[in-house]
Amino acid sequence: MDDMMEIKLSITTEDGNRVVVNVLDIIDSYTYNKTFLIYTFANENKSIFASILNESDTSYSIDTITNQDEINYINSEINRVTSELVEAN
Repeated sequence: MDDMMEIKLSITTEDGNRVVVNVLDIIDSYTYNKTFLIYTFANENKSIFASILNESDTSYSIDTITNQDEINYINSEINRVTSELVEAN
């Protein structure tokens, strides 16, 4: 898994904290008109997370995915990414 995690992104969480994450995938969904981020936290690679990625001119922030259809969609994308990581190792 570590070989795939070379892209790091500094983001602002919903509570205003800045964190660095390892980017596993960024998905532009035309269906939901949103960009989703699949990631792990830079200091802990065991759990995979997904959030809505918001981009401004100077920074990135994330929001929680709350819509059940979006959750189902992103769970299938997490499964795809996880399979790709397993195949790569």
